[in-house]
Amino acid sequence: MTQKSETTPDLQNIVLRAVEIAAERGLPLPPQEMADIVVAQDAPAPPEAVLNGAGDLAHSAPWNQFPPDLVDKIRRVDIMASLHGIAPSMQAVEREIENLITSPVKLIADLTTHTLGAGGKRLRPALTILAAQLCSGTDEPPDNTVIVCSALVELTHTSSLLHDDVVDDADVRRGKPAANLIWGNETSVLVGDYLFAQVFVTASQKGFTDLMHPLAYATAQMCAGELLETQTRRNLTITEKQCREIIALKTASLTECACRLGGRAMKANDEQIERLARFGYGIGMAFQIVDDVFDIIATQGRVGKPVGNDIREGDITIPMLRAMQVCGDAEKEELRALVGKDPINDEEVGRGLAILRGCDAVPYSLGVAAEFVASAKAQLDIFPDGAALDMLHDIADYVLSRDK
Repeated sequence: MTQKSETTPDLQNIVLRAVEIAAERGLPLPPQEMADIVVAQDAPAPPEAVLNGAGDLAHSAPWNQFPPDLVDKIRRVDIMASLHGIAPSMQAVEREIENLITSPVKLIADLTTHTLGAGGKRLRPALTILAAQLCSGTDEPPDNTVIVCSALVELTHTSSLLHDDVVDDADVRRGKPAANLIWGNETSVLVGDYLFAQVFVTASQKGFTDLMHPLAYATAQMCAGELLETQTRRNLTITEKQCREIIALKTASLTECACRLGGRAMKANDEQIERLARFGYGIGMAFQIVDDVFDIIATQGRVGKPVGNDIREGDITIPMLRAMQVCGDAEKEELRALVGKDPINDEEVGRGLAILRGCDAVPYSLGVAAEFVASAKAQLDIFPDGAALDMLHDIADYVLSRDK
């Protein structure tokens, strides 16, 4: 009996669901398109590699493979339980998002709801809410300005996902059919554009104009980061510093913005706002680095998307650059050839993953992520103890200990 390859999308059920949704919208997928994305899956799957269960982190794969001094810095967090205290505010954010995506063009709400419904912990709006609470000095629910800002941050993130999936020609988003698979690239891009426009229409209203600049600046940074990533694809000669700069632009800019908005909405002083922004920056950097590690050690069933995608697409990551520093000459040349190959088959992707797993690329990268988290948490030492501070610390630790 054949098993599924870890590097090949397990798309049979996903395609069936995509066909169902497309049929409901009156847009059946062409049979040839279905045939193109359902691929042979006969390579043996490796054992589950990502955190599993709720036991001691040091005894959970893959952490049990790493040096104790690295694992000791990582605290497992049940993030949904941790954020239970702001559940009413998060529900208010969901209602505001629903209001913002309501349009005479029903397709906008359908496509956006599909993407939002694919899951996610809504960490970015949670950061905005908690930053505001931290600056208010109370645990009282935030006012409507903070709720709207939180919703705008999440819609900005959703817009970027729609565009990213088109650029990457993605089939899967968090285990569900990507929107572009169902509605097509053109529609996905246009809906993403509409959401960006809606963000700035809302932010330009009276009472929000002082908050528009962080959103506009973050959007520009995200676009610049994505462009830089596409320009450096398959180029293993870039430095780790350059790689970090790309991560800062494409990922950390929005988490930094989320925290900055929370402080600004509460009219916090400049030091408080900058400290919160640096916290958000560190969290975003760590989040992306851990994502890049998952692309090496995870399975698709765990993370909801194919693994080995960075090798497939030629996207350069910190683990790859570390491997190019520490591997032997033969493996360096092999990895360089694999990352530079287009197209690349599953067996070749698997070989690239084996090279990355065979050196210290993964523990090194997690160590870098842990340093960003530690630096982020240190930014909050000017704030008083309280529930909001505890939850922000939990988010920081969750970024490292999450399993998907």
